[in-house]
Amino acid sequence: MNIYDIARMAGVSTATVSRVINHSGKVSEKSRQKVEEIIAREGFIPNAFAHSLNTKQSATVGIICPVISDVNHAYPVSELSRMLRKEGFEVLLINTESNTESKRPFFISLINRQVDAAIVIGCNNTQEEQEDFRYAAEHIPVFIVNGRIDGENIYCSLCDEKSIARETVRLFCSAGHPRVLYLYDSQTYSGEMKLSGYYEGMNLYAGCEPMAILIDSERGSFFGAADVIEQISGKIEFDAIFSADDSLAIGAMKALQKIGRSPIPTVGFNNTVLGVCSSPELTSIDNHLCQQCSIAISSLLSVLRGGKPTQCLTLEASLCWRNTFKMSDIQQEKIDRKSTRLNSSHM
Repeated sequence: MNIYDIARMAGVSTATVSRVINHSGKVSEKSRQKVEEIIAREGFIPNAFAHSLNTKQSATVGIICPVISDVNHAYPVSELSRMLRKEGFEVLLINTESNTESKRPFFISLINRQVDAAIVIGCNNTQEEQEDFRYAAEHIPVFIVNGRIDGENIYCSLCDEKSIARETVRLFCSAGHPRVLYLYDSQTYSGEMKLSGYYEGMNLYAGCEPMAILIDSERGSFFGAADVIEQISGKIEFDAIFSADDSLAIGAMKALQKIGRSPIPTVGFNNTVLGVCSSPELTSIDNHLCQQCSIAISSLLSVLRGGKPTQCLTLEASLCWRNTFKMSDIQQEKIDRKSTRLNSSHM
């Protein structure tokens, strides 16, 4: 069966059938109902390839995800897929299984499959990575969630993770915990911004040397962080833990518990469900991934409709205060300091 058969059975033109299938143009409600009833009854499936030849769009978007098993990648993939399907797109997912592997072969695969656009979760800041993205952008629009590469036909949504990392160190120091241990396991663009913010915060507010440790993620973030804490216990003095990921922070907390050390102020990153599931609940930084995904989809729709959206939109991150580091800790420290100054003045 084809649209000619449907048009004949419904007593309408093929143009009317095409408008009903593609949700385009004006069609009377009576004609629309006739066509839709026949399509449903006959189980007609439109030829997507023929549709793509007529519209020059395949209604398919490729998503490139570094590590689908990582909750920080799986969540935006889920959100993007949901939003795209709501807009009538099919999704072609590619899992690269690595943050560092060249993306060019994956871009070529998507281009050969005639996708309308590519969405990539994160990016690195290497020259090779930038060249790969700019190559892809010569053929299809490219959208980056939680990362930044500048170039024609490349659109980015990200969060100011550098500023919030710096501010978090300041808050630790304000609460009387300047020896902040930083744990990270990724050297992506996002990872570099977090690390840079940590170093800036330590240099500005801590008055002691930064302590940043790159975790070997072969065993996973959780176990990698736990191993490191057990190894450095008693060798490095730290009174707060800041991590680039919630699973790192929770792994560190579990290790402290295992070795019998009292809990210390701890803050994670990305505000995943893991933070709420941990005990005590983890204070974490929200980089608003859902909003980043919404921006990417909005930009994609604009580009495909001939628009020119802003190429890079940056959101402000926020701290989600929970039990491992509370606002009251900072307020109490200020009260204690004020009390000390008053007592000193009366001596």
